[in-house]
Amino acid sequence: MKKIKSQQGFSLSEMLLAALIVALTMGFIGGGITVIKDAYFKITLRAEAQTLLSTTVAAISFELRSADEIQEQVSETDENTDWTFYNVQRGYRMYLENIDENIYIRTVGDSTSLIPILTDQTKTNGLVPKLEELKYENQVFTYKITIYYKNDVFAEQEISVRPMNVGE
Repeated sequence: MKKIKSQQGFSLSEMLLAALIVALTMGFIGGGITVIKDAYFKITLRAEAQTLLSTTVAAISFELRSADEIQEQVSETDENTDWTFYNVQRGYRMYLENIDENIYIRTVGDSTSLIPILTDQTKTNGLVPKLEELKYENQVFTYKITIYYKNDVFAEQEISVRPMNVGE
């Protein structure tokens, strides 16, 4: 039997076609990885925003549930209304305030005392909680928590809390 061996190899056009196919395949794979990575980041960020929202709501609701002797106080700096109250659990008069990228407890009469509602470990991936629209009517606090990511609203929830000590 006679063996046929070709000594020619691949032509230039065949090599260019193979290189084009490899480049297109790598481009599709690279693009797919980018899309998957972006989708994963968005899903993870949404889950972390929901966790931060839940944690913030729980922390603020705890403080408001322990409120007694609730009083309205107009802020001297920004004409907003702050609701001051005696916190039965903590044993002092306080109010809640947004400062920078966190919500703080500030003691009435001591402008230097700031207690963060959330730790830095709780706020991940640049998510920022804000306390908005805190109101007190008919012995019930209502407030909205908004979670921001790069100045965009990522999650929000409105809550109503009735203090345990009101009306006793």
